[in-house]
This record gives sequence, C-alpha cells and structure tokens, in this order.
Amino acid sequence: MPTLALQPATPPVDTVFPPNSAQALLNFVAAYSQVTGLENLAGVVVGSATPQAVDRDKVWLKLDPATSRALGLQVYQGEWIAVPVIVPAGEAPPAGARAGEIFFNTASGAVQVYTGAEWTTNLLPSGDSAARPEDVPVDYLYLDTEIGRLLRRTGSGWSTLDGGVGDIKMVDFADEDSALRHNPGWSVFAAMNGRFPLGSSEDRPARSDGGTTLDQLQLKWAAQGRSASGGSREASASFISSLKINDVEKRADGTKYDALTQLGTDQTINLTPPYRAVIFLRKDY
Repeated sequence: MPTLALQPATPPVDTVFPPNSAQALLNFVAAYSQVTGLENLAGVVVGSATPQAVDRDKVWLKLDPATSRALGLQVYQGEWIAVPVIVPAGEAPPAGARAGEIFFNTASGAVQVYTGAEWTTNLLPSGDSAARPEDVPVDYLYLDTEIGRLLRRTGSGWSTLDGGVGDIKMVDFADEDSALRHNPGWSVFAAMNGRFPLGSSEDRPARSDGGTTLDQLQLKWAAQGRSASGGSREASASFISSLKINDVEKRADGTKYDALTQLGTDQTINLTPPYRAVIFLRKDY
C-alpha cells in the first residue's frame, strides 16, 4: 500500500492569517494542503498526461493540468474513455445536493438533476429564440419555446429536427418572414411558393361524352384568393375558377349539346372549388 501524506501547499502572497478561531485555522490549513502518494497506487496511473502504452491495463485518475483537480477515472478500450458515474437512486432525491448532481427517482422512474435550487426532470435546455446558445457542438439539442420547435445544431446553424435536406413542405403563415422564423434551416421554395400543389396550365380543348371536340372550351384560372404575401393572385394562378364556352359544335340535326349550353353560348359556368394559396419551404440543412 502506498503511503499517503498531507503536504503543505503555498498560499498566495500577502495572504491574511485567519482570526483567532480554531475552525478558521482548520479551514485555512485544509485550503492550502495537498495529498501526496497517490502516484504510488498499484494499478492506478495518476496525472494529467496520457498514460504510456505499458500502462493501458491500469485505471487512469486524470488530473486537471492547471489545478491538479481530479477529473475522473478512465480506462483504456481502444482509447481512453471515462468510467460511467454511478447515479444514486431512491424514492426521494437527497438533501444537501450540489448543482449538477444526478439522481434516479425510482418512484417516478425519471432521472433528475439538481440545479442548485431544485431537482428537475427537464434535462433539455430551453428558452426563447434569442437565447439559443451559439458556442455548442454539432447535434446539440435546444427547445425553442418561442416557436415551439425542437432544434438541432448543425454545421450551418440551428435547424428543426423534422425533415431532411431537400424535403419540401407547405406552411400557412401571414408572410414569408414569419414562416422562416418558425422553421430554422428552411428557405422559401420559389418554384412553388404561393401555389396549390397541382400547379397550373394553359387553355386546353375538352371533349363531350360522345368524343366530339369542343373547339373553344376555356379553362380560366382563379384570379383571386390569398397569396403568400396577402395580396391578390395573378391571372395565371393555380386554380380553375370557371369554364367558358365560346362556341359549341352542333349535332347532325343542327341542335346543340343542351347539357353544355343551358346558359347559352359565350356565358360562363362558375366553379367554386376550395383553394388556398400557401407558402412552400425547402430544407437546406
């Protein structure tokens, strides 16, 4: 067994000696003392430098190179990895805990962390959009409570968890800025923005039930409706609003196809399908 000894450290220059109190003296001594002999523990390597290859069968007590504070135990398994911390468990968390301590509550089946003021099960950092941390590693998660989205830190910035690069989705917001603020990592997909997913078309000829071509059947696209910017749709919008029959081919006996011309030639048959312009987004990262 190694011999552990309590050795005096060097207090800062001009350190004031404590007042005439036994407890203050003990505190002073404890603050400026250090233990030696740990380096002689069998099967344990103590220090801040990575152990040599011949010591990979030992446990490494890693020390902070600046303060010599113990950082934890590590073992070698292809590389030096930290030994998992054993989390205490029970039906109620212990009193007198320090901030950052972990406890497994067997009554609720939840892992709790002590914040310094209370035990909490909310292990996910959260806050509003302005409080998103920046100096965090890739894949760090953050719950943005302002927009109600779980975000992941990527190499390009914060992004929503849903969707993969290249995915397209429809959203309904008053304007593009609002849509993008609620969907970090996405951009406006201009090719379809403000349209219905069926797209649009030019005037096309149609046929009657008997197969006879109607020469001038006009398909008119809706010129009204809420666009992504809140204004009117252009004339080439993406919804059929009416059918107009300019001229109709007659039967052999000279009569017209009554079912299509009850309103008379050159009149409009209005159609009222449900439609709504939307904002299309594409995930960038």
